[in-house]
Amino acid sequence: MRALRLLLIIIALLLMGCQQRFEGKVVRVIDGDTIVVDLNGKLEKVRLLGVDTPEIVPERNRPYEYDNITNLTLLSLWGLRAKEFTESYLDHRIVTLETDPLVGYRDKYGRLLAYVYVNGTDFNALLLEKGLARVYVTKFKKLEHYLKIQEMAMRERRGIWRYAS
Repeated sequence: MRALRLLLIIIALLLMGCQQRFEGKVVRVIDGDTIVVDLNGKLEKVRLLGVDTPEIVPERNRPYEYDNITNLTLLSLWGLRAKEFTESYLDHRIVTLETDPLVGYRDKYGRLLAYVYVNGTDFNALLLEKGLARVYVTKFKKLEHYLKIQEMAMRERRGIWRYAS
């Protein structure tokens, strides 16, 4: 019954095309930018909106995706660091998910797209600030803000950016 109610809410939101907030508990961290959240008894795979962390498996990374970094093993190491940071910060915590009507609610893999907040802190922005992620450049409302955070992390050579020139 809860799953049906949640599904009806999501369908209504899709039809309305508006930003929404949901509260849930993180039950699993898949990688640095993908988590599983319990929303009223329904498990939702959530892709953090506007950010991209390196993949954990070297072959799944691409050269030059993170500025001029071509070492895929180095990228996967930073992918593991991003996952560890995400686990330490989000795992088993209550989070607020915020959707963005500019993007839609789901990606091509069916994952819910959301900004993730913990006690009011924008976790997606925090990944950028720490140099654990890059901005995933698409059309979303926080694009300019996130690009400024990334530029600062790059300028200060934080995280993965210490390996870029």
